[in-house]
Amino acid sequence: MRTILSSVCVIALAGVPATWAQDKGTAANQSKEVQQDTKTTTRNGTTKTSADTVTGKVESFEAGKSIKVTVPGKIMNTKSFDLDDKNTTVDIPSDVKVGEWVSVREKTDNNGHKTITVQRSSRH
Repeated sequence: MRTILSSVCVIALAGVPATWAQDKGTAANQSKEVQQDTKTTTRNGTTKTSADTVTGKVESFEAGKSIKVTVPGKIMNTKSFDLDDKNTTVDIPSDVKVGEWVSVREKTDNNGHKTITVQRSSRH
């Protein structure tokens, strides 16, 4: 009887994380990521910028510190953005909540300065 009860408990507990993983996996499947590199040549020289835009569900958010958003993929289901880096300008609504869908655009200019812009988004 003790062995059967132990087996039932293990099976029941094993199902809980699987359900959480399915929810995260579903969000990752509905997420979107677009990366773009731009090179502009003028008389004054060449400038390079890169932009990464992620649309996904907020997995964690610490105001002024970091935001983690689901991304499409099998190896990595989330992407974290550092909001307190000294060389980064951040524009994010103060009332962003875990579970909401957002679009995060991280743009890096020729000098390495980052701009992170977070906007609410609909599920894709």
